[in-house]
Amino acid sequence: MKKTDHILLLLTSLLLSSCIRSEVPPCPPLQVNLTVKDKNYFNVDKVEEEGRRSENLAFKEYVPTLYYQLCDAVTGEVMEAQGVFEVQGDEQSFPITFCDCLPHGKYVLTVWGGLKDNTPLHPDGKSVTLHPDGSEGIDVYVAQGTLVYDAYQYNHTLELQRVKGKLIIRMENLPKKISHSYKEVDNLFGKIMHGTGYEETTSVTTQTKWENPTAVITKTMLSPSAEKDKSKLGIRFYTQPKAAEPVIKAKPVYITMNRNELTVLKYIYQEQEDDFAIYLLVNDNWEKIHGMTID
Repeated sequence: MKKTDHILLLLTSLLLSSCIRSEVPPCPPLQVNLTVKDKNYFNVDKVEEEGRRSENLAFKEYVPTLYYQLCDAVTGEVMEAQGVFEVQGDEQSFPITFCDCLPHGKYVLTVWGGLKDNTPLHPDGKSVTLHPDGSEGIDVYVAQGTLVYDAYQYNHTLELQRVKGKLIIRMENLPKKISHSYKEVDNLFGKIMHGTGYEETTSVTTQTKWENPTAVITKTMLSPSAEKDKSKLGIRFYTQPKAAEPVIKAKPVYITMNRNELTVLKYIYQEQEDDFAIYLLVNDNWEKIHGMTID
């Protein structure tokens, strides 16, 4: 072999050896960036009783707590979970970085926002009771997505959406002797499942103590109605919180609650008729309700 051939062979060997890495760095870990989709109710600009919030507040101002669970999309095995914790910092999004030991694959991430603790969560972490024991409950948010994790897909974004709507009722011209009211709404969804939506039905009862009985506004967070125009709303008025009989009882009306939407009614007491004129806000107009239907 010629001397020049030996030199070429030596140079080739050196070049090849320089391309071989003794250690291969790990792939980037799976990261999910959480953002808030529903910072305001859909129709907030048409409701004077509910002011619009800035869209540029910190993440924690909309969703103060988080819970998440990452499961294998095929087997359902829980790969990583974090109980309810408070969101810290002033950023407008919240990153979750998973262990770099997580193998490549397809996963389902479920995130619940706004929970005070783990109590409303079902043991598997995949569903939440919306109105425990018929109470108003809390302003719940949810995000759920199927994520592919490999060397090229490791950074994802999920949007948290509000689960409930809000019922706003304005009372006008009531007698001064009124000190309390009880409100009941039925045929509302009682549970939300990750990935499959709302389930079961329930009713919610709330009590309001009246500081100024001639004009009161009540606001109640409620889950969506199980059927359109089939949630019955009834209100009873008392002079004392534990009185046996109401002094005034409004005729029931049927309403529809929707996710992330404000449902607004106005009750005007008419003393001569000993009855209420009831109005529902439809877009920008007050529509009078006759009996149980809108005029």
